[in-house]
Amino acid sequence: MYTKTTSEYELNTVGTEDYKIARLDMPVLVGLKLIGPLNVFSSPAFQYTLQNDFNDIEYNEIDNEFKVGFNFGASLEFGRLGLDVRYERGFNENEVSFIEANLGGSATEYRLDSRPEQIILSLSYRLSAAK
Repeated sequence: MYTKTTSEYELNTVGTEDYKIARLDMPVLVGLKLIGPLNVFSSPAFQYTLQNDFNDIEYNEIDNEFKVGFNFGASLEFGRLGLDVRYERGFNENEVSFIEANLGGSATEYRLDSRPEQIILSLSYRLSAAK
């Protein structure tokens, strides 16, 4: 999956700035059908960072472009229609840091954690009939 996220951060001197990350995600979902339409699943998720951009500065040299995370969640299936919710969290520590010069000569150091921590909602439609 190709994933692109944007987070907003507030800086002292310029207001808010967007932190943009684009990456390739490969979750390896393993699930269990519980009762009727209810399924639960969990998996490792492998992520490769393609773009890491903040304040119009690209950070190509983050600590590690390849990360491993974890997913878990539940889904409901109604015929060909599916709905799932999952929680994703990255395992590897992966920070980007920069220093912003303030008025008056002082400086502020910022650290941005590029690990994903998100809740994902999905709606799906199966093209073939269920077996």
